[in-house]
Amino acid sequence: MTARVATAAAGIPLLLLLVWLGSPSFTVLVGLLAVVATIELCSIGRAWGDRPITPVAVVWAVALVLVAQLISGDQSDARAVYPIVTLASITLMASMLWCHGSGTLLAGIGVTAGAALYTGGLLSHAVLLRDLDQGMEWVLLLLFVTFAADTAAFFVGRAFGSRPLAPSISPKKTWEGAIAGLAGAISACVVAIFVLDIDHAAWEPYVLGGVLGVAGQAGDLLVSSLKRIGGVKDSGKTVPGHGGVLDRLDSVVPNLVVVYYFAI
Repeated sequence: MTARVATAAAGIPLLLLLVWLGSPSFTVLVGLLAVVATIELCSIGRAWGDRPITPVAVVWAVALVLVAQLISGDQSDARAVYPIVTLASITLMASMLWCHGSGTLLAGIGVTAGAALYTGGLLSHAVLLRDLDQGMEWVLLLLFVTFAADTAAFFVGRAFGSRPLAPSISPKKTWEGAIAGLAGAISACVVAIFVLDIDHAAWEPYVLGGVLGVAGQAGDLLVSSLKRIGGVKDSGKTVPGHGGVLDRLDSVVPNLVVVYYFAI
């Protein structure tokens, strides 16, 4: 717990600084996170018996972040391209869940592409989001709501949880924690939109908060499923006290996509 607190105390101010600075510093951060998360996801794929080509996946992931940087000034291009990236990522991640461990060349290519798209493709939405009108505010909302939901789910689940949510995937997650995470996301979204003065209709914070509360927890379960298939506890050891980068991004990545499409 001490390591977790120390890492958060050092990392959160740096993260907020880079969000405030915007491009190119924020883009470099996104690119670095994509690189590490891609390596971790390829490592998980190898653990379950497939053979992803990690260097190729890393190059693709970085390329997707750079593409986002290049087209972020013209969001019409992004709106034409990135729904395809999102759909392809979801398709490949589903295939990794259901068709894993064959060790064939095709499976290795699938994990390679899936790792690049899930990390670089979906994380690159952060670059696009930051470049929107009120982009900094949207990124801050994303982080605040996701962290609030995770924190509420963790502490309520730990204190009061008794009914397993998905025992075959993540035995410690409970329905009580999931409901608390959903409530935390909605409450945090209402507060964030008000404090950050984001233009909105009266109903929007509740709908957006509810979707983020569900999507974030679904992303957490997705990564937990992949790790369980590979027989690994953490995606890596990059973040002291927190495991790997992918462990920290499991809720952020799907919520990032939700916030981006909601914002545009």
